[in-house]
Amino acid sequence: MIMHKHTRILPLLLALSACKGDGSSDDAGGSGSGTGDTGDTAGADCPSDAEFFEAQVWAPILGQSCVTCHNATGLAKDTRMVLLAADVEGHLEHNLAEARELAQVEVGGTSLLLLKPTNKAADGHKGGMLVTEGSPEHAALTEFVARSLGTFTCDGPGEGEEAAGCDKGGAGVRRVRRLSHHEYNRSLGAILGAPTEFGLKFAPDTVIEGYTNNADVLLVSGLLADQYREAAEAVAGTMLADLPARLGCDPVADGEPECAAEFITRFGRQVFRRPLTATEVTRYKTLWQEAAEAEDFAGGIRWTIAAMLQSPGFLYRSELGDHIGDGVYQLTPHELATELSYLIVGGPPDAELSAAADDGTLADPETLKTQAARLLASPDSERTLHRFIDEWLHIDRLKNVPRDMMSYPELTPEIREAMLGETHRFVTSVYHGGGTLSELLTASYSYMSDPLAQYYSVPAGNGEADAAGFKRVDAVSSAAGLLVHGSVLTTHALPTSSSPIHRGILVRERLLCQSMPPPPAALNISPPPVDPNLSTRDRYLAHSADPVCAGCHSRVDPIGFGFEHYDGVGRFRAMDGIHAVDASGEILLTAQTNGTYDGVDELAQLLAGSPEVEACYTLQWSRFAVGSDASSELECVQDDLDNAFMASEGRLDSLVLALVGTRFFRERGGAPSEDPAPEPTTGDPTTGSATTGANETGDDTGSDTSTGGDAPGPMTTPGIDAAWVQDTKWETGECNTVTVTNTTDAPIVWQIAVDLPGTLQNFWNVKAMLSGDITTFTGEAYNAEVAPKTSTSFGYCLNY
Repeated sequence: MIMHKHTRILPLLLALSACKGDGSSDDAGGSGSGTGDTGDTAGADCPSDAEFFEAQVWAPILGQSCVTCHNATGLAKDTRMVLLAADVEGHLEHNLAEARELAQVEVGGTSLLLLKPTNKAADGHKGGMLVTEGSPEHAALTEFVARSLGTFTCDGPGEGEEAAGCDKGGAGVRRVRRLSHHEYNRSLGAILGAPTEFGLKFAPDTVIEGYTNNADVLLVSGLLADQYREAAEAVAGTMLADLPARLGCDPVADGEPECAAEFITRFGRQVFRRPLTATEVTRYKTLWQEAAEAEDFAGGIRWTIAAMLQSPGFLYRSELGDHIGDGVYQLTPHELATELSYLIVGGPPDAELSAAADDGTLADPETLKTQAARLLASPDSERTLHRFIDEWLHIDRLKNVPRDMMSYPELTPEIREAMLGETHRFVTSVYHGGGTLSELLTASYSYMSDPLAQYYSVPAGNGEADAAGFKRVDAVSSAAGLLVHGSVLTTHALPTSSSPIHRGILVRERLLCQSMPPPPAALNISPPPVDPNLSTRDRYLAHSADPVCAGCHSRVDPIGFGFEHYDGVGRFRAMDGIHAVDASGEILLTAQTNGTYDGVDELAQLLAGSPEVEACYTLQWSRFAVGSDASSELECVQDDLDNAFMASEGRLDSLVLALVGTRFFRERGGAPSEDPAPEPTTGDPTTGSATTGANETGDDTGSDTSTGGDAPGPMTTPGIDAAWVQDTKWETGECNTVTVTNTTDAPIVWQIAVDLPGTLQNFWNVKAMLSGDITTFTGEAYNAEVAPKTSTSFGYCLNY
């Protein structure tokens, strides 16, 4: 049985799953199932059909969005499903019957309740594809259809439907996750001892639900791999300029091999955020030796640095753990240290945290919490907090949102920067002062530089200014906290005016976690034209009167009207042109937040007192903290976070300590490996093949590609033997080291051609080219040629 927790914050994309305004009959030619079964299908351990409908279908889906169009006077009044609003007596019974009737209508053997939202109905769906097959939302609708058809069988709670994101006890997902570009910058800065912006020049990270650290999409494209290589080589060159200070030893007095080995051990510990294994030390010593023979001692160090900065030990965070039985993996102390540090400060562990990992004490949950509290109190935690706020409210876009300079000449780049500074200082003050979500939304103070206070037309602050000139200001225009910050209001507006739509969507999606569907195809979505004879409010009211638009706009425009005392660049106004501002607004179609208000102050109070907003904040924070938007994964920890947040009365820092205290943070679940890592085997140098031992699935990692077909494909160089060692393996990928040996008596410029069992994500000490299914590896400048009877090595990671 599938049960979705926290139905009050399920995305409203699901809500339009069979109901986005269709003016057609919803199924010309559809036929009933023939069963007409309306009986209850629940078993002893299952909710009744009525209970399931209320919790899983009505509350998060039909009641949130569908009723807007599917009502007696709405755009979808002529379709098969006409619903009653939540304030109408008997609405649940009526709506259950309507939804069940639609679920029983099948076309080609599939229910309309599934065809419409997936956009697979023959007559289309005006809302497009809103639910993806295989998603938890689709599964919930599928269960409701089965219940309606009388074909549903309950296996009992939790049986056969365990979330993929954690095991039954709440352990998290085993994975290695690539550093986001923000994390890369912090990590490289820690190595260099100074801030760096290399990551800002990389191909942008994919944004999921507003966040740039989603582990499932942090992959390595060919372009990014090249950018990693270029950055690693540039950093290595920079470090070489200060080599004596960075070596920690004297190659003349101590001996070059000995000094190189000492540097590899110490620098590798810093780069990999853990001690190197003996195999890794040997590998990098060999690399240094080869490069030093080709160049000199310093050249060997340079290529060793470049190789380490392209290795998975640096670019990825390991969350694989040690198997402790029953498919449970305990994260190692160094994995815990890395996880904790990147969660709170966004960068690698500091000396104290590393020491706790080295001596093993970090494995103790209480020590882990103590270290978490220490990091939370450090100034370094502020940058991670600021990044969350920026991505949560989309104000990371502030510097680039277009504004008409004829309309708003005062909005200079310096003012935009000061707006971000205001928000960051305000959030830091609330967070480190033990403040709550309510304070974040309703505070009547802020932090401004004098130019920013002048821009807002409020008195400058009193007291001592910080280094950038910011002071606390108590005489702000509104008691609405973040909601009236220029950073928020300017980001969510239009180039020449305010925007009730943008600001309403901000509240609906980022504070209530109710995603808006895309507009119907071919619909003109231009904002209403400027008319000096109409106020902004009047223009949008006329615009949303169109029945095609009303269904969605009734959910955002009334919210956005409450912000009308603020113009398109965040300044308070009493007049909108020649019109007195009417800032009355209303929140509709929520389970617990509906209400009217006048102005953003009253809106802030309404939101601050809403359990839905509180639950949405924990969901937004967990998406950012866990680096996932998968409901199956977030549900593993969401109850713990919700309970901690409520118990602390919404204290912002409570969520970090609550997450650190869970099994989800400390352990990982997954099927234990049945076989040890494959032993390296040698290819046949007479045929040029590069073969390996079998991996855990019984497949070969490499294969001879020199035979078959009319035209020969890429070949492994004759005389070259390649031996694979699998360094790490998890459910969705693996990392390997390949040792390349010249078995002949002459130098060889080598290449290895293999059919990999997945998609190459990262590689180092090598160049890679894909042709069909075959990946061809060739050496870099320093290891492209292998001397007789000697070896070099390279590595790569792939996703299956």
